[in-house]
Amino acid sequence: MTLRNTERTVVDARASLLSFLLYEGRFEVPWHQRYYDWQKEHVAELLQDLDEGFRDDRECYFLGAVMLVEMSDSLWQINDGQQRMVTFSLLCARLARTFSRIGDTRREALALRVLFVLSETHTSSLSDSDDLTPRLVPPRNDKTRFNLLIRGKNIGTNGKLTTAWEEIDKYFSAIDVEKAKRMFDFLLNRLEVACLLVPRRLDPNSVFETLNGRGKALGDLDLLRNHFFSFFPDEKEDQRREVVHQNLENFRSQLGEGQRAEEYLRCYLQCRFGFLPKDRLYREAKSKLKAAFSESPDCEPSDYAFSLVEDLSRKDRVETFRAISSPGEEDPLIVHFLRDCRQSRSRRNLAVFLRELQSYKVSQPIVFAWLSRYVEEGDPDRKRWVARLAHRRLKLLTSFVMRTAFVAQKFEPSHFESEFAALAQMVSSTKALDAIPFVSTLRDSDEFGILEDRNFISRVGETTIRENNKAKRFLLGLAHYEEPDSIVINERRYTIEHVLPKSDKHLVGWAGFDAQTHSENVYCLGNLTLLSGGDNKPGDAANRSFSKKKEIYSNSAIPLTRELASIEEWSPRAIQRRQRRLAKVAAKVWDLPDVA
Repeated sequence: MTLRNTERTVVDARASLLSFLLYEGRFEVPWHQRYYDWQKEHVAELLQDLDEGFRDDRECYFLGAVMLVEMSDSLWQINDGQQRMVTFSLLCARLARTFSRIGDTRREALALRVLFVLSETHTSSLSDSDDLTPRLVPPRNDKTRFNLLIRGKNIGTNGKLTTAWEEIDKYFSAIDVEKAKRMFDFLLNRLEVACLLVPRRLDPNSVFETLNGRGKALGDLDLLRNHFFSFFPDEKEDQRREVVHQNLENFRSQLGEGQRAEEYLRCYLQCRFGFLPKDRLYREAKSKLKAAFSESPDCEPSDYAFSLVEDLSRKDRVETFRAISSPGEEDPLIVHFLRDCRQSRSRRNLAVFLRELQSYKVSQPIVFAWLSRYVEEGDPDRKRWVARLAHRRLKLLTSFVMRTAFVAQKFEPSHFESEFAALAQMVSSTKALDAIPFVSTLRDSDEFGILEDRNFISRVGETTIRENNKAKRFLLGLAHYEEPDSIVINERRYTIEHVLPKSDKHLVGWAGFDAQTHSENVYCLGNLTLLSGGDNKPGDAANRSFSKKKEIYSNSAIPLTRELASIEEWSPRAIQRRQRRLAKVAAKVWDLPDVA
């Protein structure tokens, strides 16, 4: 059965070369649209993509969809696609300068026809452009700069349009004239867009909202899946393409809804290829794959891609990541690991490490690499050796991360991502696991000097923590360490208690504190403890005085809290004295024996 429209639809859709689209009309950006806002990296990525498409001699480079609203004959408003159309115009403007300089009048004329309202047979040159009418009119704040650029004039240094021009100029300045000619031919004849043409009588905003507000944007997993499919274009590859699809869907379903599948994808790829920025994962992963193909000339790209997806989707690998991202002491991987490294009775073991590192995803690649090496080891004796070595290294990693988190005002993953990913790649690929420069890498990343106990204790002695989750992790670490066997702490039951109340409206009854000393001490670690949710009640009664609070503290199951009841008076000096003691205990909890 053939489906065919018997009447013309109201909204028209068609594919077009971007150059032909511009040749056919005039375009303006409506006043309510944002200004040109592509960042330097957006322009650089487009140039990189175009260069790759040019070198690969692609039959088509698809630049996406544009939405145009018909205002009159040959005049259209750009409701979606402004950034791409403006950037393409800047590319043609830069090339027009090159062709004008070298005397290539044919290409100069073609470039000018993209930029100005000119006929197919025009004989104008760039030097005549002051008298020509631009085809594209950007928003008011960009209009002057844009008009100067397309007319071959220089502009100032401010604005995103200027930044885009500088990136384009840098690219074309770095290539020879012959490549510039061929690149221009590629831009004119291979760049396609999907045009959505909307008549003015139809509400264009409703179309725009539907176009941009329905469904969900493709994530890196979806983009990479499509990229993997591109390695199996022939019908004879249908079976392998289906296997790739099923494998990727299987591990997505294993990890459940949300971002965990995307996190696993990045974690796995960093163990394989090294650091991959989160905001450029798809692009950087594509680049790494291409480099891997060139380094393995005897391996067909389709075979390499198939093998990679097969390994990525292995059930044991996915289960390893699940154990890392949602650790539980009864998880089979954790139980077997503790047995093999003989640390099941240790006060600080893998279960504790995973729980503490759970909030610091920058550590995931290293943890995943070590546990994957443990899981895939087949020889029982070597498996136990790997477990013991992995335990020592993960203990070191946990202490480094937690010490840094407690000292830094804000934990910055970007300070460690590249180094941690490099370590993960070494762990994943190196046979001599004990030769990996683990300690030296952490030393190089230690911007606060926390690897030295004296410095760490000194810094913790002066630390304030406003984030309840971080403070809770610190105090739970101390509570587990000081009484590891006598109590079982249900961590969810406990909340952060400020001995000196958080609000200064409760200062009546707290001798020795005024507004100034309250603000200086209330978030100090020495003023914080753990209290069960039922006992940690807000209000005047609970915050009336330290003696009133001691009645509650004395009945706590946690010695760290119970010991507060033995303090006679709560004062700034008592807070400082307690904080120094906690800092010394913290150095023992998150110790670094391999660093000494």
